[in-house]
Amino acid sequence: MWRWSRLGRNLNVISLAGLAFAVGMVVDNAIVVLENIFRHMEMGQTPASAAYRGAREVWGAIVASTLTTVAVFLPILYVEEEAGQLFRDIALAICAAVLLSLVTSITVIPCAANRWFRNMVIKDKRAAGKEAPALAGQNQLRDPSDWGRSPSALVARMVHFLTGSLLARLVLVAVFAFGSIYGSKKLMPPTDYLPAGNRNIVFGMIFTPPGYSIDTMASLGERVEKDVRPFWEAGELKDGDPAAYEQACEDLPEVPAFNWFTNEIDMVRPPSIDNYFFVGFNGMMFHGAISSDPKRVVDVSTLLTYASRAENMPGTFAFSRQLPLFNLSGASGSSINIELVGDDMEELTTAATNAYMALAQEYGYTTVQPSPANFNVPGPELRVVLDRVRASNLGLTTRDVGLAVRALGDGAMVGEYRIGGDAIDLTMIDRNAIDENGRPVSRPLHTLGDIPIATPGGQVVPLTSVAILNQTSAPQEIDRVEERRAITLQFTPEQGKPLEQAMKEIVERIDGMRRDGVIPPAVETSLAGTADKLSAVRRALLGDGTVLGLLGSRMFLALLIVYLLMCVLFESFLYPLAILLSVPLATLGGFAALRAVFLWSVLDPYMPMQNLDVLTMLGFVILIGVVVNNAILIVHQALNFMRGESETSSGSIQALPPRLAIAESVRTRLRPILMSTFTSVGGMLPLVLMPGSGSELYRGLGSVVVGGLLVSTIFTLVLVPLLFSLVLDLKKVISGVPAVQPNANPASSPQAV
Repeated sequence: MWRWSRLGRNLNVISLAGLAFAVGMVVDNAIVVLENIFRHMEMGQTPASAAYRGAREVWGAIVASTLTTVAVFLPILYVEEEAGQLFRDIALAICAAVLLSLVTSITVIPCAANRWFRNMVIKDKRAAGKEAPALAGQNQLRDPSDWGRSPSALVARMVHFLTGSLLARLVLVAVFAFGSIYGSKKLMPPTDYLPAGNRNIVFGMIFTPPGYSIDTMASLGERVEKDVRPFWEAGELKDGDPAAYEQACEDLPEVPAFNWFTNEIDMVRPPSIDNYFFVGFNGMMFHGAISSDPKRVVDVSTLLTYASRAENMPGTFAFSRQLPLFNLSGASGSSINIELVGDDMEELTTAATNAYMALAQEYGYTTVQPSPANFNVPGPELRVVLDRVRASNLGLTTRDVGLAVRALGDGAMVGEYRIGGDAIDLTMIDRNAIDENGRPVSRPLHTLGDIPIATPGGQVVPLTSVAILNQTSAPQEIDRVEERRAITLQFTPEQGKPLEQAMKEIVERIDGMRRDGVIPPAVETSLAGTADKLSAVRRALLGDGTVLGLLGSRMFLALLIVYLLMCVLFESFLYPLAILLSVPLATLGGFAALRAVFLWSVLDPYMPMQNLDVLTMLGFVILIGVVVNNAILIVHQALNFMRGESETSSGSIQALPPRLAIAESVRTRLRPILMSTFTSVGGMLPLVLMPGSGSELYRGLGSVVVGGLLVSTIFTLVLVPLLFSLVLDLKKVISGVPAVQPNANPASSPQAV
């Protein structure tokens, strides 16, 4: 914890999720070492000898596996924005855990095995009473039919058969590669930015026409509270009388709710609510509540939407939504800001109104929120147009008249003074414009023309003698982008529609309106908000679609780092290729599991929608460093058998031909591969299946890792041996010599040990 705080991090839901993911991963190295020690003891070795030889034999494999897992996170640490902060906590937690597990597996595990296995009686699996160990091993390995009928022997026998045919290897590799690419494309769910989460608070906005008084808004609020009152009164009984609370919940009325998936109206009974509030000010009202049942927050949103319906509050525009976990923009945290910028306010307002109505009619009025909110509802305005000729004759300037009008209205700031470092504004205001308490007093419009104005010549003339007063209408608020007038339409996709799909539809809709002349050429449009952030993260992870963009993406850098690291560890540029080609299979499994969780969220209305958000994308980066571990075990063990540096199951040390070495490596590594995979999956599966606070953050990430591990493990046992045999054949063709030379070091022989 001290080191964690020194890195400027703290324990939160994300870092705890990283530690939860690491629970299954940290035991992988220990499983590999312990299983190999146990295998050596099955060959008749003493606990001390088995601990030493077993740990030394797999030392290179677990170092390679750990370093690739850590190295794959290095490019992720430099991702910016909110996604980078989330990635960083998980990456640091997993890296710290697996590095410590490496140290433990090569120090603590061998010593503990030597100590604890001393009194264990382990059956010697060698062929007792038949032949000497070396001769027995030769007969067994040269005849795969003698391997027995265990699952590992059956898999090894299948691999031995397939590696004997070049055509079979090429066909199977091509089928696996094409199937993984095609399947990943078909199973890929829609893309989103960040998960919406399941935050227990609902917030509703109600927009009223300009000019509504406080009394009018209070009357509207009473109509809303009439529908909501039974639910908050039931919530008040929750901590007092449980029996009365249960009865009150059963008596709550049902409200209509629109089902987005069936396009029908369903009747639901929302839960009781807590902390309901209703506020109104400046032509706007909002209300909110907390659900007594955290699992049914979406029904409270239905309740507030029903209470603020149009027939209950005529002339108003209202919507209610569950607040997102990441309150970035929009009602759901994933929104598209359509910015319309222009110089002519009337032309800009017309274009924004057309775009707003087109989107609202297509997707619903609750999905589009303009800024300014009242851009298409002009307010009354009194314009003072100066008669420059009369004003000049009296010695008045535009500034003089403007200052007088402001002073006789809301007041004109004429300067400031400081007291103790604080700046105090000096405002000049007509004493008749405020009452005895200093509050502004409304003045009838027809009397504004009689406002007296003093001229430099000492005369006092009415305002109408130097200016013309025109009553008109104008925008109540004007926003600007880079000093140009702008109107922003914030589009929030309805539940179930991912951000990527919504972006494509919006772009097509805007382009269509431009072709039809609804949006004139003088009005510029652009997409911003979380849509822009999603594009930025996608470019950082996957590139911008160009070759240079792909080469600079984090995903490519992660693959490159893993590849170069394995090149150093295996001292070859070809062997790592057989390992890396197992990654697409993991991608297929990740997309298949994510699709299953997505369909689950579609069928469960109370489960947050699971799309391919940027946090879930991290799961595919994790897969690069995790799924290669199994392939590393197979390749490393096969190289040991080919060099004569590992003992076979018969207890003999002999250099095997590539085909037998690959099959024997599969047979001896199947058990630790399955054990480490099932422990990793078992450690991550509760994060996918079990509900809880923050579970929606890492459910998608966990499903990707779980699915990728399961699918890649099954196919890696077949595909990696085939790829490795092809690589060995290729190396033999290129160099003209066997890919691996037997180790002639006598220290590796049984007699020298």
